[in-house]
Amino acid sequence: MTIAGYSDKSEFVSKLNQHVSASQPLRSIEGLFGREKEISLIEEALYAEGRHAFIYGDRGVGKSSLAAAAASQYQSSDNRPIQVSCGPDTTFYQTIEEIAQHVVKKANGKRKYNAESSLNLKIYTVKWKNEDREITIPSVDSIYSAVEAIEETANCHSKCPVVVIDEFDQISSHDERKLFAVFLKALGDSCVGIKFIFTGVASSLQQLLGDHQSSFRQLLTIPLDRLNWTPRETIVKDALKSFGISVDPEVLYSIAKLSNGFPYYAHLITERLLWDAFNNESVVDLIGQDEFEEALRGAIAGIQAHLDEPYQKATLRRTNDYREIVWATADSESMLRYSHHLFSSYLRIHEQLYGKDPSPEDCPLPKDKFMKRLANLKKPEYGGILESVTDRKGIYSYRENFLRGYVAMKALEAGVELQGDKPDEPKVPTAMAREKRQTSAGKDLTPNVKFRGEE
Repeated sequence: MTIAGYSDKSEFVSKLNQHVSASQPLRSIEGLFGREKEISLIEEALYAEGRHAFIYGDRGVGKSSLAAAAASQYQSSDNRPIQVSCGPDTTFYQTIEEIAQHVVKKANGKRKYNAESSLNLKIYTVKWKNEDREITIPSVDSIYSAVEAIEETANCHSKCPVVVIDEFDQISSHDERKLFAVFLKALGDSCVGIKFIFTGVASSLQQLLGDHQSSFRQLLTIPLDRLNWTPRETIVKDALKSFGISVDPEVLYSIAKLSNGFPYYAHLITERLLWDAFNNESVVDLIGQDEFEEALRGAIAGIQAHLDEPYQKATLRRTNDYREIVWATADSESMLRYSHHLFSSYLRIHEQLYGKDPSPEDCPLPKDKFMKRLANLKKPEYGGILESVTDRKGIYSYRENFLRGYVAMKALEAGVELQGDKPDEPKVPTAMAREKRQTSAGKDLTPNVKFRGEE
């Protein structure tokens, strides 16, 4: 147990959890690198009467952490934000009742009695500012009663209460999601002083809330992109620096590239690096290539099963062709890729493995066979990892972009380094330029911009 100054495991774990979090959202804005603009926008929106926030984007891009940090920043100090996680069977009325019951429970509320059965009112006595207070919660079976229940309980929660509705996309029923949209408008019309922050996996808000346009006025919408290069590196450097450990620039570059802009992977590998350092027999003060490769193996071994399953379905075939084709799909910074670019990636990877003059049995696939295998990766029995862009022929994207980082990790484990830091080809940037990346490990990392044709 040899990180200098951390012989006690509980002290180490406490510091570790302050800086990396691969399993749950970060709740402090100090740990959110590269999201300063979004934090500021959400804060301003929540201060507006009747305005709430909706954060959407790919899985693993940091929506829950942003929501939790923003909620903690707005929430008054007399209580903590209310957290609700959604599932396929989540219903609107049940969720509102659970929020009300949560507030009452946290206020040490005691049930007194039910009013007339026809009214079905629940009467509670709660402690609020050292005084007993009686509150009445109606049975939630309409938008009106939902607003009434939230208004009644919000008053005994805190001065500025916030509710985070996480994984809103998990609600399978469109009708149930629509009720939340109607509710937000009614909440604003009633001037109830409570704020909601939603998160969901989607490429557009309409995917989540449908065509209920009137509710959009109550929502600040935050489409969350992948992290730019500098914050990817900062996650790693900040965590290691807090333990007095430095990192080889090549390793830092590799982790930033592997993450592909998804903070989950940067946190996961950094967490593994620190545990390995803590459990090392000798003092570790520098993370080099050997430590990185060991941490990479450990991170892959502990990866989420829902990422490994589609990868295994796609690659466990009679030949290695599928493995190399799957690796080729993650061989770029670009999220949308033409088939000819994918084929070029496949040939480059194949050359890494077998050289420029392979034996006859190791020759690369011709393009027609490659295309057939590539198309198979859209099928469920092959993991369903890809999908076609419906309105543009010959363009592929990941069905779940989060999987790209795992594919890159598996390739690197096998000794194949993918080009996760470069787009397929130089493109004219739009006006949506992002901050410039730092130059790392002697490599010229071009400005990180949003290109035409990319999501």
